[in-house]
Amino acid sequence: MPLEKKSESKVLDRSYVELSMEGKAGKISRKEAVEIVAQELGVSVDNVGLIRVDGQSGTRKVLGKFYVYGSAESRKKVHPRYLQERMLSKEEREKLKQQRKKAGTPAAAAPPAPEAK
Repeated sequence: MPLEKKSESKVLDRSYVELSMEGKAGKISRKEAVEIVAQELGVSVDNVGLIRVDGQSGTRKVLGKFYVYGSAESRKKVHPRYLQERMLSKEEREKLKQQRKKAGTPAAAAPPAPEAK
């Protein structure tokens, strides 16, 4: 898999990676894409965060955009939570939603309505 682009951010302890995958359009899941990048770069799957997977029109080529963190801890601190939730299966997402509901923490808290004068 050819590496399209790679840049590093030492402050956030991560690298931005774009990877081109031929013949994978419509056949690859998010988890599989993360596993491919981890294997290609020789890092743990826990250190890779998926940003997006873009198909290119008229081809079977897929362009994946990822953050590769220095450690799993730095990924948990910096990587957006909603992107991690996208990686979960439908059942796991429902379970997480129910846990949040029980705990009383809304997924997206709405700001209070302004008072009318």
